[in-house]
Amino acid sequence: MQGIYTLAAAAQGEGSLFGMLLPFALILLVFWLLFWRPNQKRRQQEAQMQSSLVPGVEVMTKAGIFATVVEIHDQDVLLEISPGTRIRMLKAGVGEVITPAADDTPVEDRPDFGDDDKPKG
Repeated sequence: MQGIYTLAAAAQGEGSLFGMLLPFALILLVFWLLFWRPNQKRRQQEAQMQSSLVPGVEVMTKAGIFATVVEIHDQDVLLEISPGTRIRMLKAGVGEVITPAADDTPVEDRPDFGDDDKPKG
């Protein structure tokens, strides 16, 4: 008869262990659904945007600087923030594409490139 009581006590102990672990599992599930999964999707979209950069596209950096892509390298891009002023930045620093590339004209051949070099008047 005593063996039945110990089996019942062991089953009750396992049930309470499951009851204790269930809230932690639910909390982990909620964190995954609300934080990790959307963040992972955002990183994938950002990586796709950064890999699709082409010269001539206007972008905004994560620091809020508007620029035009001049050259693209493996890890970094050369951006023109004003005619004749270029900065080199990691691709990860590009926040978003402002305008898609309308044509395949290189930045140097555009009419607004290098206007400050021409004499005025």
